[in-house]
Amino acid sequence: MTPPRRPLRLLVLAVAGALLLAGCRVDTTLTIDVNQDGSGVVRVRTTLDADAVRQAEANGGKLEDRIRIADLAGSGWTASAWTRRPDGSATLVVRKPFASAADLSAVIAELNGPRGPVQDVALQRDSGLLTTSFDVTGVADLSQLTSGVLDDQEVVGRLTAERVDLPALDQRLAQQLHDAFHLRVVVRFPDGSTETVRTPAGERTEIDASSSDLDATRAGLLATGILLAALAIVILVRGRLLWRPWHR
Repeated sequence: MTPPRRPLRLLVLAVAGALLLAGCRVDTTLTIDVNQDGSGVVRVRTTLDADAVRQAEANGGKLEDRIRIADLAGSGWTASAWTRRPDGSATLVVRKPFASAADLSAVIAELNGPRGPVQDVALQRDSGLLTTSFDVTGVADLSQLTSGVLDDQEVVGRLTAERVDLPALDQRLAQQLHDAFHLRVVVRFPDGSTETVRTPAGERTEIDASSSDLDATRAGLLATGILLAALAIVILVRGRLLWRPWHR
């Protein structure tokens, strides 16, 4: 499987490279859907407000061309088309499944790269006699955002050829992201419960979402086993009582 040329970074890098964010707002929701067996799906929904869309499409450009997502398909991500709303905003959704609890960290790492806003995410699944517990932990940190421009060698090459001051550009975009980027992390568990962690621009929050799910199949089997055992005892006792009068 060919990895994307750059980490998705919750679309931060792509957005930063496509528009100047001064006065704009970018809302991103990272949703982790967890299944009973520990597998699940990671979805990232990014919405650019009307000002951000106008910035991206300045000088006759198109949002679909300015923010590149074609690289994602090579590593198993699927992306929707941009959905435009009457208020001028636009939304993009990308998603990728994970096969087990241990695989969630790697999928989140693809979103982030080494310096992204969501770090140390892990899913712990513990299966007991009647219940299965789930615990999702991590950190959402928007206080140290970087544009990622200096991490993309293709972009670096092009901008260097144009004699762009890369450190100054990186610093400017990082500050704009710091002011504009808002993140929400949603965890959905098999029992239907949902926990949401909101991280305002420039802040840092801990992710700690947990759930305990009763395994109906195991509970049913245990109840059946107890019933059968009780029935066997009744039959055994009744059989002994009926047997005694014939042997006095």
